[in-house]
Amino acid sequence: MYESYWGLQRPVFGGSAGREALAQSPVHAEALARLEFLKDGRLPLGLLIGPAGSGKTTVLAEFAQQARRSGSLATTVPCSGDEAFVLARIATGLYAEAVGDSIRLWRQIVDRLEELKLEGMFAVLLFDDLDRAPAAVVEHVVRLLSISDVPLTVVVSARAETVKRLGTRLLDQAALRIDLTPWTEGETCAYLDTSVAKAGRDQPAFDYAAVRRLFELSGGAPRRVNQLAQLALVAGAAQKLARVDAATVEAVEEELSLAR
Repeated sequence: MYESYWGLQRPVFGGSAGREALAQSPVHAEALARLEFLKDGRLPLGLLIGPAGSGKTTVLAEFAQQARRSGSLATTVPCSGDEAFVLARIATGLYAEAVGDSIRLWRQIVDRLEELKLEGMFAVLLFDDLDRAPAAVVEHVVRLLSISDVPLTVVVSARAETVKRLGTRLLDQAALRIDLTPWTEGETCAYLDTSVAKAGRDQPAFDYAAVRRLFELSGGAPRRVNQLAQLALVAGAAQKLARVDAATVEAVEEELSLAR
């Protein structure tokens, strides 16, 4: 296993380990702190904006876990499905009955929100990639926000270039906008070094040229950084390198490009 070669006590950059490390990076930790402020203030709507691969899904997943630990009902709703699918996911996340057509599902959601108010509970609904959702789904989010005096905070994620698809009726209600920007070279370097250190290695696994090349090839996009870093560690272990070098990073990027 490549982990033992590099002196790592656990996997890094891939799967749940990669998501955990990403959530702890300064850019994403700041986003989580601002979402926590949104929830604690019981503000109605927050926007999480960033390009593909910027870590929006990871931030939403981590925030959902934090919200649950604080006693809130929290669920992430993927927006790739149709109206009935999304409404069923909302209902399930609120522990409401999730059967019937769209009209019945909506009624069950509204009734459940009223119950939460009486129970003293708070709910957080996180809509991932709402800019890719059908218009009917966006309309239901607008309808959720129009319900007065319910214990609910909504967060939606979208890409900057398509966020306007959500419409002014939704966007004008946002109390907070969080932009996930690509990492700088310095932030990329710090992320790589911190991640391998937390996994048990007492020195950097990537030399300076490798970090620079990894940053250039990824454009500072966190998901791409994770992909390249993990594959480079595997390739470096196979070559028995003392540290991953730029040539190894370029080789794994070429492999990824050919696979696309």
